[in-house]
Amino acid sequence: MSQVKVLMDLHPQHPDETLFAKLHQFAEQQSLEVTLMICDYRSSIASNLMLQPDSLEKAIAHLKREHIKRLNLLAEKYEHKNISYVCEAQWHKPYYEAILKRADELNVDWIIKSANPRQGIQRWLFTPSDYQLLKSCPQPLLLSKGQPWQDSQCILAAVDPSHAESQSSKLDSHVIRHAQALAVALNLPLKVCHAFDPIGWEVVMNSTASAGVMGQFVVLDTPDDHQQLLENLRTNHREQLTELQKQHQLDDQQMLFLEGDPVETLIKACEEHKAAAIVVGTTYRSGLLGSTAESLLDQTACDLVAVKHRNFNALDTH
Repeated sequence: MSQVKVLMDLHPQHPDETLFAKLHQFAEQQSLEVTLMICDYRSSIASNLMLQPDSLEKAIAHLKREHIKRLNLLAEKYEHKNISYVCEAQWHKPYYEAILKRADELNVDWIIKSANPRQGIQRWLFTPSDYQLLKSCPQPLLLSKGQPWQDSQCILAAVDPSHAESQSSKLDSHVIRHAQALAVALNLPLKVCHAFDPIGWEVVMNSTASAGVMGQFVVLDTPDDHQQLLENLRTNHREQLTELQKQHQLDDQQMLFLEGDPVETLIKACEEHKAAAIVVGTTYRSGLLGSTAESLLDQTACDLVAVKHRNFNALDTH
């Protein structure tokens, strides 16, 4: 049985215990080496004891011990035959820097963390540091919203084979491979989807035609020209998705070609197919590689897994 290294970050005040249920499901088909980590920073402690370094050091040490005790209790409570736990506590701000540094030191395969729980209509809140983690994390990052996986029916992989960044970096292949690994671990079928946005392309074509621009697009003289070019684009997107399907030896029933606004259609697909998680590629630029991932993080009910391409460098995001 393969061993997978996981770094699981827990909230200092409100650790999300639903993560452990997911961890157990993740461990059914593989052995996990899990580092449980709490990263804390209290401005009140830091400011009040700023001029008393010895007292500050003692206060931080005490806080870390309390967090370690709490993590040990959780590790004992959620013991699993295929999981070994190590517990750590850190004092750092912003917390995403500590997560990235520790993940690199441990050479982890996955990072798992949850949104912050809150009262009100939107039960889960993602902070600016969460978005920075989404932006900068080179490892596959699973961001959980607390929805259980028990009733889920698939893992959804969102790809964009028409995007130049995806083609050059093989990002879509990384998305599919990580989605396949998650689907196998959870014993769920895999669905691979691509959202073709005809309205978006119409806007591009209309603005290009009105400007008389030649190059990638032709000048559109008639509505028939317009519709024919749009149909050609649709066919091209389908062919690119089919090529991706062949590369990964996927069945037809695993493929979804969707039309509409990418965010809206992907959210709808997650709901209709009862996805446990949607796996997306991010390089923090445009399309599915940037803002769409953020929108999905905010609006989907299911978990989100963010995957970077193999040569991703976090320094490029700063």
